[in-house]
Amino acid sequence: MLNEKHARGIEDRGLSVEMSAAMGLYSGRRLHDGSIVPDERGNILCWPYFEYGEEINTKYRWAQDGQRRFQQRPNAPKTVFNADVLLNEQSMLQLECGQESLIWVEGEFDVQAGKESGYEHIISVPDGAPPARDAKGKLIHVPDDARDIDPDDDDKFAFMSRLMEHIMRVKHHIICTDGDEPGRRLAKELVRRIGPAKCFWAEYPKDEVVPDKRNKGKLRAPKDLNEVKQYLGAERVREMIDNARPWPVTGLFRLSDYPEMEIPVMCEIGLSDELDKLMKFYGGQFVVCTGVPNVGKSTFINQAAVILAKKHKWPIAIFSGEKDVKPFLAYELMTAYLEKERAAWSFEEKKKAEAFVERYFQFIDYDETADFDIDLDFLIERAATAVFRDGVRMLLIDPWNELEHSRPGSMSLTEYVGKAIKKLKRFAKQFGVCVVVVAHPTKLDPGMVPGLYSISDSAHWANKPDLGIVVHGDDPDNPNSRKIIIPKVRLKRIAGNTGTALMLFNEKTGLFMGPEF
Repeated sequence: MLNEKHARGIEDRGLSVEMSAAMGLYSGRRLHDGSIVPDERGNILCWPYFEYGEEINTKYRWAQDGQRRFQQRPNAPKTVFNADVLLNEQSMLQLECGQESLIWVEGEFDVQAGKESGYEHIISVPDGAPPARDAKGKLIHVPDDARDIDPDDDDKFAFMSRLMEHIMRVKHHIICTDGDEPGRRLAKELVRRIGPAKCFWAEYPKDEVVPDKRNKGKLRAPKDLNEVKQYLGAERVREMIDNARPWPVTGLFRLSDYPEMEIPVMCEIGLSDELDKLMKFYGGQFVVCTGVPNVGKSTFINQAAVILAKKHKWPIAIFSGEKDVKPFLAYELMTAYLEKERAAWSFEEKKKAEAFVERYFQFIDYDETADFDIDLDFLIERAATAVFRDGVRMLLIDPWNELEHSRPGSMSLTEYVGKAIKKLKRFAKQFGVCVVVVAHPTKLDPGMVPGLYSISDSAHWANKPDLGIVVHGDDPDNPNSRKIIIPKVRLKRIAGNTGTALMLFNEKTGLFMGPEF
């Protein structure tokens, strides 16, 4: 029994008075002792909460001093609105096998809007959403899992524990709480109790059709299911529910979750045709280079970096732990740029080379006035700054052992190297930077050819790179001959191939050349 005022209010929401009456809504009034009883002339709208057809709780709503007021029956058990969809065995069979999904909303009128749009398996939380921000106005972080929840001290969600056995039998849950900050927090709180694997979320339409009470004369998008039905119709409710998407799970994606990306541009350095067939550089790549002392592995990588800057316009960041930037490393880079020995430079050529290095190279180095160590985290942080400020495309670490390594005593060397490489690869992918590490091999017997597995500390150096480079020289009859061995290419045929390219080392210039020179 609904009075005319309550019936008109329901109709103003675009809902059916007959459906409201069928769901048990009635008008009531307050007695002198504070209790509320059914009364068609009363000013209180009453929503009965049923379990097995019995009214075990009631939610009351009325207006006072221009404000909406809510109350529930004192000392009554907390349950969801429309709980009988979980308690009816035939209904549960449909939910358990996935024939139907359980829809979660934030208000009783939203349940009615869903039912009128064709969805019977829909429930509402009893108390609305928890606050989204703390007393200081900061958004409250909601963890991804439920490890911090004490079931004996979870008052706001006690209604779930009452029905948890039935809730957990449901195969698919569609989360359709309000589209505001509290509603989003409520959604996260529900999902972490149910489990994200079972949950889907319904995205609200963006159509600005609802009069905005806070900004008179303006319209906003709907924020709950009742508003979607009222202003856009039952068809849009069905579109919204039927197109619910899987709840995001950290680390689990579908193809459509990824942005469209082209295969990165493969950059050749052009020292020889054979070498270009074997190796190419690209953004997001992790490269490891090794070789015995005094064969020129650092020189080769520095020369490659200069060519990438000169030919492909790549800005480079370098950590040079064994070679002072001035004069030694700077002269090596300038030589590679000019492609002639330093004694043959003109004054103008030197200035041009200096300008090139100034333009394309940055150096991560110790500051004489500061007391700090360059460890991996410091290096990545500075490299990220170089990416943001100057668009750096390559990070060169030469050599690995000159970084400060603070390995916890409980962590093995292999485990430490593995975690460090993960950090570098994550940085490379995140920023689209080619990361190159020059790493020394262990001491080898005479005549042995080093490989990636020869690098000190861990087999991760052989297993993890996208490109592995070994610089080697073993021809006693031609001390200037070099082999560039490529033992590892992750993207074969796209980014190169395994094999060996013959090169020459020019003692005058200190540069690598193709065998045809």
